[in-house]
Amino acid sequence: MFYENLDKILKKKNLTLNKLAKGTGIAQSQTTKWKKGFLPGSEILIKVCKYLEISSDYLLDLNPEAPPTLTDQEQELLEHFRQCSPGEQDSILLLANAGAAKAEQEKESSNSKNVG
Repeated sequence: MFYENLDKILKKKNLTLNKLAKGTGIAQSQTTKWKKGFLPGSEILIKVCKYLEISSDYLLDLNPEAPPTLTDQEQELLEHFRQCSPGEQDSILLLANAGAAKAEQEKESSNSKNVG
């Protein structure tokens, strides 16, 4: 299951095993073994997970739910958020919660119009 789960993530992120090997500094011969059912050692697994920004639980099939994949915009937002002070983060969360509540209200309003 490791390779199948890895392959799904690579496709989602538009990556290849070759790019993964280069990006993590892992020998390409190592990634070839994964196709045959071999599992990576813990150090390599950590490198892969960090590079792909995913949980090892998913790759090792300990948690079958697909991990959420952040868009480039979401990743950028997260990076900026982490640079903010705690007070600024609280303000950002208030704004995001208000926006989500408004979107939910609009969705409910739209659904009720479609039903009636």
